[in-house]
Amino acid sequence: MATDRRILIDNATLSGVERITGRSKTLNLNYVDSDIACLEKLITAILFSDKLIGIDDYKDSYRSSRLKNFEFVEFLPFDRIGHAARLEEAAAFARSMTFSFEGSKPAGDVVSFFESLRIDPQLRWDVFASSEYLTLSLLVDDPKHAPLERSVDSLFRQEKTDQSLVGPETNHSASFSVNGEPSVKDTKDLVRAFAAGNPSFSGSDGKSALERLTFGYGWVAERSHFYNSVANTIGADVSLSPLRDAFCESCLRIDHPSQVANLIQSLKSKSQESLSKILLPSGQAMFAMRLPFFTAYLISKSANASECIERALTLRNTTDFQDCRTVFHNFDHFSPSEKVAETNEIFKYLEQSCDNLMKKFAVTTNNGLQFSFSVGMSGLSFGIGGKLNTLFRSYKNRPFSRIFRNMAQDMLNVERLGGLHEKLTSSVRAHADATYAGISLTPKFMEYKESPHGRPAEL
Repeated sequence: MATDRRILIDNATLSGVERITGRSKTLNLNYVDSDIACLEKLITAILFSDKLIGIDDYKDSYRSSRLKNFEFVEFLPFDRIGHAARLEEAAAFARSMTFSFEGSKPAGDVVSFFESLRIDPQLRWDVFASSEYLTLSLLVDDPKHAPLERSVDSLFRQEKTDQSLVGPETNHSASFSVNGEPSVKDTKDLVRAFAAGNPSFSGSDGKSALERLTFGYGWVAERSHFYNSVANTIGADVSLSPLRDAFCESCLRIDHPSQVANLIQSLKSKSQESLSKILLPSGQAMFAMRLPFFTAYLISKSANASECIERALTLRNTTDFQDCRTVFHNFDHFSPSEKVAETNEIFKYLEQSCDNLMKKFAVTTNNGLQFSFSVGMSGLSFGIGGKLNTLFRSYKNRPFSRIFRNMAQDMLNVERLGGLHEKLTSSVRAHADATYAGISLTPKFMEYKESPHGRPAEL
């Protein structure tokens, strides 16, 4: 079956690809592993699309290099007047999300986001002599080995950079609150409240992730809504950066917490399965599927990251990927009146396609088989309320499929690349002032303990 499957890819993903291919210099060396995850997102978008589309919305001083670096992407002109309403809707959605604290730990909607990322933040006092510094630290098993946390932090830093390059004039801050403290409305209020209650307060630790995570949560919400809205308008699917995909997965977790966890756990525990699904009588379905980590396969055949992209552009025309695109095409076009029968039939072919891809393109390294999880949904008819209903508002009552890559699994794949990692990073160009940006990490066993060097921070 002929398809015209178009995928809209976001600029945050392309920025990561520019760094890993050496087309732009890397200032924060913690970006490297998360940039490999961005490369995987681009490669997957290439393989499962007939055409890639981008949005030409960068500021003028950055536009020309972006267009030149990705000549295989069709960039659509961005009319700020025409998109004003869409940007405001996206910002309003971001403001509807909540970033809360209960005691020293995050609460509210953002908890599902951190669960998707597999990070565990905590407000703490870092103590130096007689001074105490307020810090949002990440709890880890071993502070000396925390590649996931360092990569996640770098992705939040990338979101700030992306916002400065696009610069929409909207308030996209998520709502902020602290349990029992109604006067605290944002991070500045939070810091002031802690300062007032601690005579040893000396400011915020420079390694604290507080500003990055609170800003980033609102921005990824805004961008996720914005790109999904644009994709619907132009009749395309959407491929978001790893952090934004994790946000979409978190919305699925908010609305259906047990089902998402069960789907992922099912695939983890049954290593031979390629697909796990929950199909309701109405035809609504959620599913998780196992696919190869295509970057591992391509770099095993290539000299560097740029060559991986070239090979992917050729590989997309093979029967294996044409068949997969046909399956996803059918997801978008099956009849709502035959939801259950149609969806089950499509899932049968999807599982066959996943099996075939795993056999042909999955690479085994010294650290095991390289594969990724994706969580998706199809045939949804939205009711009143719910985060998904708002995020995918323009798709209401339409049969469709959306797939979100599990970022935490992809970052684990990057860590396990072994010798292939060196080939993938061979083109990285370090900036003259390149460094590993500082990040606050605390041993997990200290979560509820106090030491001469720190303790949990609560108002």
